[in-house]
Amino acid sequence: MLEKSLHTKVMFELGLEERSSLVQKPLSGMEEFAADEGQMLPEGTTASKVFEDIGTGRTLLILGEPGAGKTVTLLKLAQSLITRSENDLSQPLPVVMNLSFWAEQRKSIADWLVQELGDVYGSNKALGKTWVEQEQLILLLDGLDEVDVKYRNACVKALNQFIDTHGLTEIVVCSRIRDYEALSERLNLRSAIYVRPLTTQQIDQFLESAGKSLVVLKRAIKQNADLRELASSPLMLSIVSLAYQDCTEEALPVVETPEKQRQQLFNTYVERMLMRRGTTQQYTRDQMLNWLTFLGKRMVQTSQTVFLIERMQPSWLQFRIQRIRFCLESGLIIGVIYELLNNAALRRFWPIVSDGLIYLGRISMLRDMELMNGLTWGLIYISLTSIRDIKPFEKMRWSWSSAKNACYLWLIYGLVVGLIYGLVVGLIYGLSGGLSNGFISGLIGGLSRGLSSSLIGGLIGGLIGGLGAGVIVGVQIVDITKRFKPNQGIWKSIQYALAFMLILTLIVGWHIALFIGLIGGGSASIRHFTLRFRLYRMGHIPWNYARFLDHAADRLFLQKVGGGYIFIHRMLLEHFAQMELSEAKK
Repeated sequence: MLEKSLHTKVMFELGLEERSSLVQKPLSGMEEFAADEGQMLPEGTTASKVFEDIGTGRTLLILGEPGAGKTVTLLKLAQSLITRSENDLSQPLPVVMNLSFWAEQRKSIADWLVQELGDVYGSNKALGKTWVEQEQLILLLDGLDEVDVKYRNACVKALNQFIDTHGLTEIVVCSRIRDYEALSERLNLRSAIYVRPLTTQQIDQFLESAGKSLVVLKRAIKQNADLRELASSPLMLSIVSLAYQDCTEEALPVVETPEKQRQQLFNTYVERMLMRRGTTQQYTRDQMLNWLTFLGKRMVQTSQTVFLIERMQPSWLQFRIQRIRFCLESGLIIGVIYELLNNAALRRFWPIVSDGLIYLGRISMLRDMELMNGLTWGLIYISLTSIRDIKPFEKMRWSWSSAKNACYLWLIYGLVVGLIYGLVVGLIYGLSGGLSNGFISGLIGGLSRGLSSSLIGGLIGGLIGGLGAGVIVGVQIVDITKRFKPNQGIWKSIQYALAFMLILTLIVGWHIALFIGLIGGGSASIRHFTLRFRLYRMGHIPWNYARFLDHAADRLFLQKVGGGYIFIHRMLLEHFAQMELSEAKK
């Protein structure tokens, strides 16, 4: 992220300012000489130097305006701490995390850290818990301002509680200054610094170094105080220079308020990047804007900073009726796939091969009870997963206790489902037999026939379900955010599903293996692709999402970080999130 940041295009040492009055110091009021508020730190002072000078139990708050370079300052501090830890393994381990993820569950900071260490860095729970309890970490926490506004004060309280009980853990927190000042709570930290805007001399020096391409912009910035203030952060100076490179004076923003000026700047930047030379034109302007706007809105809605294709959820569907349709579609597809694969493998493989797809399209298949079985199992699956998020199988750990509890619960559940299934089958037999034998007698006969077999079927189904659930639940899913390829989680799920089916087929047979494979990693993959197909049909995303995201990165809207994508800055993310979705399709 640091290497690809637009901040690095403006290579200046950012000025720092003392702002210790904005933190609640542990020894507040006991200093012999209190620091002057707003005091400029000596030129060339870095955040690393400030952090080192604090001493044992160092804690620091980094504040700044949007785009001022807070995250870059944090990451440069991380670089220096990593180098120190590499040279001396007795030093604490620096870890970078984003506080916006805390708001998802709002647990204690200690528990959240253990979870994040597993999710982000792949450490096991026991090791992460040891690191936290023995205070062997340096926590570099970005994005306090990205926590949902209704949870920010609670997040500060949780951080203060953690600091009280882990006094030797070194912590750095990052936030926009205005969002932090609006909070009623204050962090109990030792020091705070403010990343100062660029000076007039720095802005002029950057524009001068660009040569003739920014002559008009340089002249406008000297004459327009609002434009100069807008360009006073490294990010905004980079965006201004990219948006108004080789432009005429008529193209420069002339609006009433700084907010409208910023909006016009981003609009100009977007249009210039859409026409950027050196990249192929794969999509139309309307497609790019529509898809980026939808992505921005959903990322803001779910408080995401890094977008991962496999983390798309049914909540991305705006209306309840859309989510209901998605649940029905995914459940029925899984049920039908189960029956088709099961029949094809057991006794219909060669007819399908010989007749091809014509076999699958025969009208007689609509009368086949196995298709009804597939629909029934699909409806049962809907009741289990309709309210759950899609969780890919990326990394797994075995838990005997979870497996045992799941076996007991699913044995009972299998008996209940068996009875329900017997009623459904009995009703079908009864309705079909009622035409020839009388409706009442046919219905009674069908129900008795269905119920007589449902107890045995339910017991067998419960045992199979208990075994399958034990395997599925015993294998604990670990969702890791450190990915190297787009949609890596879904492809991992498919691999695990195939591996499950292959291994279990040799142990317990194809029926159980297919069931476990589909309910395990297979169901996550099917639900994911069903969701993407629905969003594609609605015009919200392209068919090949990864290719589009790579193209957006080439156009300097996004950055590719591992297997995920981030907007070049949160301000651009917020700009797209405020735009209106067009009605353009595909």
